[in-house]
Amino acid sequence: MGEWEGTEIEELKLHYKECDIPSDELLKDEEQLQKLTSYFNAKSTPDQGFSQKKMADQLLKLRKSGKLPRLRR
Repeated sequence: MGEWEGTEIEELKLHYKECDIPSDELLKDEEQLQKLTSYFNAKSTPDQGFSQKKMADQLLKLRKSGKLPRLRR
């Protein structure tokens, strides 16, 4: 799987919000990022899925563009 599709991005934002860990913390915590990646791949892209690196890259891209949901803590 190469590029992110619109539906996958929306699913990622949903799973990120459910994860309830701010992106800066999530990107530094390899174990939590792996959990999110595994959960996302199992629920959204069971045929192939995304690597942890691609997941981190997409989260960072969404955060920088202001499209990642804000988490209240």
